[in-house]
Amino acid sequence: MYRPLIFLTFGLLSLGQAKGQNTKAVLYLDSAGINIPVSGIRIAITPSGETVTTDKFGKFKFTHLGKSEDKSMLVFYYSPNLQDTVFYSPEIHKPQFFTSDKYLQSQNRLNTANVVRARVASSINSRGIQKVEIINEEEFKKAACCTLSESFETNNTVEVSNADGVSGIRQVEMLGLAGKYVLMTRDNIPAIRGLNVLTGLNQIPGPMVSGVHISKGVGSVTNGFEGITGGLNYALKSEHNDPILFINAYGNGQGRAEGNVIVKSKINKNAFNHSYLHYGSQFKAHDRGGDGFTDIPLYQRVFFGDQFKYYGKKAETQIGFTYMNDKRDGGDIHLYHDIHDQRLRFQFNMQEERAEAFAKLGIFLDKDGHRSIGNILYISQTKSTAVLNNMIERNYSGLQKNIHFTSLYGSDDEKKMSIKTGISVMYDDVNETLKDTYMGVYNPKRKELSTGAFFEWVLKTKNLVLVLGNRLDWNSIYKLIYTPRLHLKYEVTKNQQLHFQAGVGRRTPWIFAENLPNLITNRKIITTEITGNIPENIFVGAYSMPQEQAWNLGGSYTFHFMALQFPSTLSVDAYYTYFKYQLVADRDRNLDAIILETQRNNSTTMAQVDWLLKPHRHMDIKLSYRYVNAIQNLGNTKQIQPMQAPHRALVVVNYNTRSKWFFDAILQVNSPKRLPSTQILPEAIQMAKNSPWYSIVNVQIRKNYRKWEFYSGIENILNIRQNNPVLNTTFNNKEYFDAAFAWGPTMGRNVYLGFRWSIGK
Repeated sequence: MYRPLIFLTFGLLSLGQAKGQNTKAVLYLDSAGINIPVSGIRIAITPSGETVTTDKFGKFKFTHLGKSEDKSMLVFYYSPNLQDTVFYSPEIHKPQFFTSDKYLQSQNRLNTANVVRARVASSINSRGIQKVEIINEEEFKKAACCTLSESFETNNTVEVSNADGVSGIRQVEMLGLAGKYVLMTRDNIPAIRGLNVLTGLNQIPGPMVSGVHISKGVGSVTNGFEGITGGLNYALKSEHNDPILFINAYGNGQGRAEGNVIVKSKINKNAFNHSYLHYGSQFKAHDRGGDGFTDIPLYQRVFFGDQFKYYGKKAETQIGFTYMNDKRDGGDIHLYHDIHDQRLRFQFNMQEERAEAFAKLGIFLDKDGHRSIGNILYISQTKSTAVLNNMIERNYSGLQKNIHFTSLYGSDDEKKMSIKTGISVMYDDVNETLKDTYMGVYNPKRKELSTGAFFEWVLKTKNLVLVLGNRLDWNSIYKLIYTPRLHLKYEVTKNQQLHFQAGVGRRTPWIFAENLPNLITNRKIITTEITGNIPENIFVGAYSMPQEQAWNLGGSYTFHFMALQFPSTLSVDAYYTYFKYQLVADRDRNLDAIILETQRNNSTTMAQVDWLLKPHRHMDIKLSYRYVNAIQNLGNTKQIQPMQAPHRALVVVNYNTRSKWFFDAILQVNSPKRLPSTQILPEAIQMAKNSPWYSIVNVQIRKNYRKWEFYSGIENILNIRQNNPVLNTTFNNKEYFDAAFAWGPTMGRNVYLGFRWSIGK
């Protein structure tokens, strides 16, 4: 859905008090700093009773009645459920900035008044030094279910897919690489990393998220040395204009139910508080593929939290906490159909518990807020236990305690030159244990402390912005770490921007936590070969592995223009990632084992094209194509990494009516994915070399009625389903069983319905 930034120009013609005053105006859309006239917007005026519509140049006129100090009310109808009310008075002679809930102010001659931020459902912001894709709650409504990891159906930058055929874990990818290489933050705090890197997005209730910012490539050095392929920053609903009470409920035909409640408490005009409560459950087991295994695990999830905000003239403060408990069970379907069956059958169980607390303090050093100091303190504890394969007694447990602190100073970024500088401390206390009948007990531990200082210099000219970032950290395991990064933006014209960025990223490997889906197998786990290709002067930590290191460079071209008399955006991206060291799970070399090793000289190339257009005032279309070529040394040869579609296309169409009906349709087209080699196995259990082409179509209908919003839809309407995501389900002498062969959906068509209800402000 689309909501313009209003930029109004008023001219007044005085016709006397009895007849009122004719006021001429122009309505513009501020699209990434480009003022574009908006046509076809209906405007109702009170008290004159007029209803007018902007022409193709965005122009309209209305009558102001009464005395000069009286106010006219203008209601702008952008879409059936989105409108702004503006009060106009000609008595003020000085134009000012205003928002939709403040008075419109003008003067009795040609004049300008700038407004407010838009509520566009999905947009590409190319005004900053780094191009950012912005997704807000209106976009999430187009893919109604349920967690944040399931909210990217309308986005081609972030890809989410089943990691295996048993656990229900959904693998996140960006730039063709796993989510572990993405810096995933909440309000710019590194919150999803380590033990919860695979499951973190799946444990955040989507209806509680106010928005997500996605950026490709290496980010600012102020956020640390991690984040190789991009950044994903999300925020929970926590604004002063949120509803006092928000309730959401969801249910589907596959036996899943979700509920969310948000309560806002206004303490005073500068302070307010939000409380969050979520419960979700998959209460019915399915085996639609007929392979004898649950297609998705049963689960129960509880999430609750609280966040307090205070806005003052000299300081801003945020304090909050969240707690999450998630338990899931899967495996042999007979366990759920015959509780009296005493035979030994495959089981998968996993339980995660996570608690986190944070505090943010921003101090303004001048009255305009151009110079400031920001302080962030973050503390978390994550506990994870799992029965990965009871047939070989493979169990996992992990405990991570984390403390993070950052203090940042920023100078006036309105000047030609500015700086950002500060210090940060990151501490991880990690204890992991993996045991099975093959390897016995493997218990790597580590206490890792990184302390660092960073400096970012910004140069701005008329058409160019240059950012040079440098970061130096001392790590208790890997010693001295230097991180250089460069960002460059060039404005070809006011409507066209070029972005370029390059830099180094690195991360400490978590070989078990980030590979849990690969461990749901009868294969042995081999880690001893990894030291053979590491130079002697490289420091290694837990698991005898160096840090993963990669260079990432790339750029984008963004063009904002008018198409069919409406704003449109074309975006082209290309990125290359070169790994000096990369942790790889090789499933091609040995069919009896998974080899976890550090490899050198791997690379990934990614290109993407997006076109956001509006062919009609009530319709939005998004077209996207993405190409990935990720090369790793697998099976003693350089080849494409498995379970990844080189080509992926996305089409999203949204249509709304004046009677507040909304229609959403999503088409995803995926090219074949290479599967790990099974060609030397017995023919009866071999998998194909590649998955087929497949397309996913989702449709949804929404209806707004006063404070209520009702929605219903069908996911995977074509009923595309993989029937064999698990290799060798017969357990022939416990050989070759492997759950990580999921290339597509396993549940098929899904019908759902739900509602949202909110009251007050």
